[in-house]
Amino acid sequence: MTVASATSLLAKAHWLMLLHKLRFGLRENRLLCLTLGGFLVFYGVAAYWLVASGLEFVAKLPLIGTLLTERLVFLLFFFFFVMLIISNATITGMGLFRRKDMEWQIALPLPPRSLVLWKTLEGMLLASWGLLVLSTPILLALARTYKAHAGFMLAVLPALMALVMIAANASTWLLIALVRWSRRWMWKPLLAIVVWLLIQTMPVWHTSLDTLNSGDLSASLNQILKHTEICMHPLLPSSWVAETIQAAGRGIHERTLFFNLVLLANALISIVITARIAGGQFSPAWNRVMSAAPRTGSKAVDPMFRTQPGRCTEWLRRMLGLDRASFALLVKESRTFVREPVQWGQTAIIFSLLLIYSMNLRKLGYDLQSPFWITVVSHLNLLVCCLALSTLTTRFIYPQFSLEGQRLWILGLSPMPLHRVLALKLRLSASVLAIVMVTLVIVSGVSLGLSWKRIVFFGASILMLSYGLTSLALSLGALVPNFRESNPARIVSGFGGTICLIASFIYIVAGMLVALIPSWQNLKQEAVTLMSYDGRMELAALVGVAVLTLVFGGLPYFFAKKRTKNLEYLRYL
Repeated sequence: MTVASATSLLAKAHWLMLLHKLRFGLRENRLLCLTLGGFLVFYGVAAYWLVASGLEFVAKLPLIGTLLTERLVFLLFFFFFVMLIISNATITGMGLFRRKDMEWQIALPLPPRSLVLWKTLEGMLLASWGLLVLSTPILLALARTYKAHAGFMLAVLPALMALVMIAANASTWLLIALVRWSRRWMWKPLLAIVVWLLIQTMPVWHTSLDTLNSGDLSASLNQILKHTEICMHPLLPSSWVAETIQAAGRGIHERTLFFNLVLLANALISIVITARIAGGQFSPAWNRVMSAAPRTGSKAVDPMFRTQPGRCTEWLRRMLGLDRASFALLVKESRTFVREPVQWGQTAIIFSLLLIYSMNLRKLGYDLQSPFWITVVSHLNLLVCCLALSTLTTRFIYPQFSLEGQRLWILGLSPMPLHRVLALKLRLSASVLAIVMVTLVIVSGVSLGLSWKRIVFFGASILMLSYGLTSLALSLGALVPNFRESNPARIVSGFGGTICLIASFIYIVAGMLVALIPSWQNLKQEAVTLMSYDGRMELAALVGVAVLTLVFGGLPYFFAKKRTKNLEYLRYL
């Protein structure tokens, strides 16, 4: 059997499985499908209107409107490309090295190249559908900004699909290389390099602040744009997509065709490279993963795995006020998180970016003496933190209960009931996330020069939103479990994960509107002095956020706790 025929056979089998699931979902969950469809339509219309309005505002700026619009397109697709590589590497890695079905698939008379090619294609489909949904209203808004012809989307979509394919294959190369040649000692210099880059990034705005406030438009624009020059590198596939969009928007058909062909050629070459790498390196990488078993013997026992708790462990347990069973579960959750580089790696990246962003808020060149900009930036900062937190809770907290898998019966037979397991998972996850998010909000508030009264207000808001988003994700994951799937990306991509994303979005929007009530008067452009905040209005806003937290976080947790108390819950195993 050739590589092409084997890959097509795998694709056909999974396509039939997908059609069966879609038919079953449309037949048994019509209300849910209607809800998802309505939300996607609402998102498309809202995203198109917002992006089109923003691009229209930027394009009308005198002298620099066209240049800024062009740079925004390069920036957008550069970050899309980076996000695709990370998400594809995560999903493909789970499919190639963590899925149980790979243990029997690799024993079948199938070429290893076909398995790697199919898993790359599967990861591409799972990781890219969200990008396509996200980018479609943005492309329509760009077409409106450029006043493009009717064939704009037909000229741009092939370039976007080629970008998705290049990112999927590049992530597979990095993944196989990482599994094949990475060693433990490499993490320390890599961590040192990352810390050094963070230190170098923090003062990046210090030298540009005086220039931005000097009134020299050309110097200020140069300072702003020089930090984004890497996004326009001519060897980046994202730059070719941006060039395609701009050429199609301006009606330059020859240039559009040229960059589409460049992207198509590189996409096809990337498939060939993936097949060659898979043929020579996948089997050694697979054997290395399968042979990586913990050593046995008294000398090889890790101190963390001692049966008798140490003094520090016992002191920590007593400080938290937990019995031994509860503390053992918290230790198990902590160790599971530490052993999953996919989880702590993505979490560290997101929080590092948020920290850099928070520390440099005052260096962005806005007139932070204006009541309007103080209010806008402070509330947008809260919104950014909530959206990042929503991404983490949906991606990592929602599948926690499902990832217990068919081993959940062990917890069911333990001295700790399942509803208590749910409560401990909530306490651990929500407390850690709340501490991190409150710290980020305090850092950003100090960076913006807000009063401590406002910092406490935003800190209290993000504290409640952290617990609400975590409770919402964990409770929905317990109410709609998928114990037969070991890939968290597949679990999140299901109906329950989509509902969690929609509910989190609605909760965040409602919470932001309530938190904005005390600052509403300061959003007037003609305001000269900052209006004093009424303590009663701030307290009422916090009460409103608390009520929303009870509705979106408390009610799902109540039903999830009630359901896990019933032993029939284990029939889903």
